[in-house]
Amino acid sequence: MERWRLIITGLVQGVGFRPFLYNLARKNGLTGWVRNNSAGVEVEVEGTIASLQRFLGGIKGEAPAAAQIETVVSFPVSIRSEETGFKIIASERGGISGSPLPDQGICPDCLSEFNNQANRRYLHPFNSCTICGPRFSIIADLPFDRSRTTMARFQLCDRCRSEYTDFKDRRFHAQTIACPQCGPLLWLADPRGHRLLEEPGAGARRILKSGGILGVKGIGGYHLAVDAFSGDAIRSLRQRKERDRRPFAILFRDLEAIKEHCRLSPEEVKLLLDPVRPIVLLKQRDNSALAREVNPGLKEIGAFLPYSGIQLLLFDQELAALVMTSGNLSGEPLITDNQAALNSLGPMVDGFLVHDREINWGLDDSVVRFQRGRTIGIRRSRGYVPTPLKVESNLIPVLACGAQQKNSFALTKENRIFLSAHQGDLDNLTAFLKYKETIAKLQRLLECRPEYAVHDLHPDYNSTIYALSSGLKTIGIQHHLAHIASVVAERRIKGPIIGVALDGSGYGRDGKIWGSEFFTGADGQWARRGHLQYYPLPGGEAAIREPWRMVASYLNTVAPGFLEEWLANNGLSLKWGPIRIAINQGINAPDTSSMGRLFDAAAALVGNIHRVTYEGEAAVWFEHQADLAVMGSYQFDIRIENDILQIDPGVILDQLRWDLGCLSVGAISAKFHRTVAAMVEEVCLRLREEVGAVQVALAGGVFQNRLLLDLVWEGLEQKGFKVFLPEKVPINDGGIALGQAWLGSLMIERGIDNVFSGTR
Repeated sequence: MERWRLIITGLVQGVGFRPFLYNLARKNGLTGWVRNNSAGVEVEVEGTIASLQRFLGGIKGEAPAAAQIETVVSFPVSIRSEETGFKIIASERGGISGSPLPDQGICPDCLSEFNNQANRRYLHPFNSCTICGPRFSIIADLPFDRSRTTMARFQLCDRCRSEYTDFKDRRFHAQTIACPQCGPLLWLADPRGHRLLEEPGAGARRILKSGGILGVKGIGGYHLAVDAFSGDAIRSLRQRKERDRRPFAILFRDLEAIKEHCRLSPEEVKLLLDPVRPIVLLKQRDNSALAREVNPGLKEIGAFLPYSGIQLLLFDQELAALVMTSGNLSGEPLITDNQAALNSLGPMVDGFLVHDREINWGLDDSVVRFQRGRTIGIRRSRGYVPTPLKVESNLIPVLACGAQQKNSFALTKENRIFLSAHQGDLDNLTAFLKYKETIAKLQRLLECRPEYAVHDLHPDYNSTIYALSSGLKTIGIQHHLAHIASVVAERRIKGPIIGVALDGSGYGRDGKIWGSEFFTGADGQWARRGHLQYYPLPGGEAAIREPWRMVASYLNTVAPGFLEEWLANNGLSLKWGPIRIAINQGINAPDTSSMGRLFDAAAALVGNIHRVTYEGEAAVWFEHQADLAVMGSYQFDIRIENDILQIDPGVILDQLRWDLGCLSVGAISAKFHRTVAAMVEEVCLRLREEVGAVQVALAGGVFQNRLLLDLVWEGLEQKGFKVFLPEKVPINDGGIALGQAWLGSLMIERGIDNVFSGTR
């Protein structure tokens, strides 16, 4: 006989791990106990050596599907022969080294109960068990026990308590257990918050079928919902929410409903059905009957499936697809509080579906895309957060403050990087205040004590301003190098690489606006080796909103006669006059090498687009017009200046303008995309000759372009490169904080002040 103590780390709290160990110990005739602790799960088991070995093997081979075991450490302790049976005992508090579990979508067993009229949880909106339901969104403290969540106020009824204490029941020690008698309450309310007597699900469906806007309190916050087949309802939603033309995500009733409107691969089906239940970007069928207002001018749908009973109540045979967008005014944080929802959303909605369980952590829906055998991250939030990303060695404790747009921040602890949920755009004051509050809150939960704040080089980013005022020691990292560092950290790339960051904008070391950067290097030593030739950015950020300005900037030198004619035909001549003077005098026209602005200009020139409602709108439209049957491309020249490879984007745009009126928009788009892909490939080939690197990391918001990424990825692999992309973090600015955390910690540890020179 022996007695072993086991410490099990990883995602092992809130997944039914203690009940699993309880039953595994009983099956093997072992005595002892199990509890949650600050590291994960702690177990003591006593029995024969053979039984103990079977128990240990069962941990690794039979663990709950949602569990992610990192380590199992066992060592002998003194035998306690007087002990009888095996118990689940109270959790132990202490220094936190574990991690909260992300929220999990409703499991097949709970879904079956929800739909079973004979079950006492029929249509119960809060149905969950040991392996599904809210986790991070309701946690107040670690370890994960009901008493440390927002479920604490809901006392179990006799039947639920019986299930909770029955080791044969799948709700044995399920911390979110509830039923219609003892769980949270759901009700229907009018726009002023007055409760209605109507059955909540039926009332919600009535509002939706009548073309109304419904405010829905979900798992991670409020959503605004309308019928996805009603153009009038969607237009009303855009007007009331002050939402631009950005595409909406669609919550579908079931997988069959998605198949009716989107083309699906087996891998995309798997993503949709994953417990995370992310929004998956899918190609829309040509015959889809969804309202055009869902995704104006685009051929892609952000689709997802219900992940809670609350959402399931919104559907019947007549309602198959709903626009589900975050419950807030555009640019502001997701609303989680009932009173705040009433104040802000009341004027927008025709009714509310409300419940009385508090949301401790607001979580937007995560967004991913499947491409060339890989999952590409677009937005990381519900279902993925706060799962840490592990690196190979312990890091300096830092707070990585992230970017200005699509912000997330990161905290390091030992060999883990905790990336926050999507925080939004920090140029909005409310979002910035929420960002500061969430940083402090997550530091407390994880007991992280950063010594440094790592920030972007842009002096006017609110994330930079926060870092510099934090009282911590600070270190700055160039925006696009942080993009590449995020790929290196996540994919654990070893040795020299070529980093390609194609983006909208990022503050450069020379004070210019970078955005098409080619780096070479490894670890803490990097060099900028290529970019687009600089052109003025007329009006600064105004050029993002009005992409015709970049058409003028590029063609002002290479084709001034054509430019004057094009501006006159589009009624822009009077606007161009003072802007040209400002460029000539260097007033509010910083130089930029942005690839995003080149895409904007090409789209604006072809589509006569004067103004956009969100960054990248023109480029996204241009991508979706491409005719892939067209194989041509435009010429480009690569010149060397100060040991840096440079390509003149004006020359490319000058060639494109000759195709206007001769080729279709689809043909021009295809040629342009193939040109950019060929440009990336050629620069990488030249850099490989110089530095010998065969590994290429791709990152930056421009690579959200599915077509461009396909062309670049395929072309590089055909030339013998090994291509890496971020998979667990966003490829856009939402992944910046990971790169800041990893590279910043490395720089501090090695005493490096400037990664571009390696000087100390």
